[in-house]
Amino acid sequence: MKVWTWLLLAIFCARPLSAQVVAQPEPPLDSARTSLRDALLVLRDTLATIDAAAARLQRDYREASGASLLSRARVMRDACDRSIRTIPPARGAVLNAKLSTVKRQKARTELVSAMDTLKGVLIRCEKEFAAMSQPDQAETVRGYANDRAVRILGGLRRYEHSLRNFLALMGIRVIPLGVTPPAVAG
Repeated sequence: MKVWTWLLLAIFCARPLSAQVVAQPEPPLDSARTSLRDALLVLRDTLATIDAAAARLQRDYREASGASLLSRARVMRDACDRSIRTIPPARGAVLNAKLSTVKRQKARTELVSAMDTLKGVLIRCEKEFAAMSQPDQAETVRGYANDRAVRILGGLRRYEHSLRNFLALMGIRVIPLGVTPPAVAG
């Protein structure tokens, strides 16, 4: 009787082996995908400076002095200008990537189109904030810069959506800035 009880208990309490998961590190990227990832991350990192500049602008525009507002407008202008310069190398890397499937080719077309749209957004950003960073424009910055920043950030989010889709199809895992990857059990 005891043997049957233990046997039944073992059968019902044991977890199936198929439910156990072994986490393994992702396979390393080949050199072509690594260079593609690196070019796209340079662009992504410069776009992060626009996010930071917009956040500072939006955070305290009500209380900031005129000089501080003008400084924030210049920082925003410079961040947009830096990002504009990183688009051509990233775009070239995407266009030169050897893609083996129709899905990847379609995602590339969408990403290149998103980069072109992003470039237009960044050019407008640079021009608008260059005009707002002039010495007599502090109240213009206070009144209109947040609206301009929201529009620019919307353009950045649309690009990031296309980028995420492309990277996923390419098998390139990118961890967001400031996040550490989970440890893999060995």
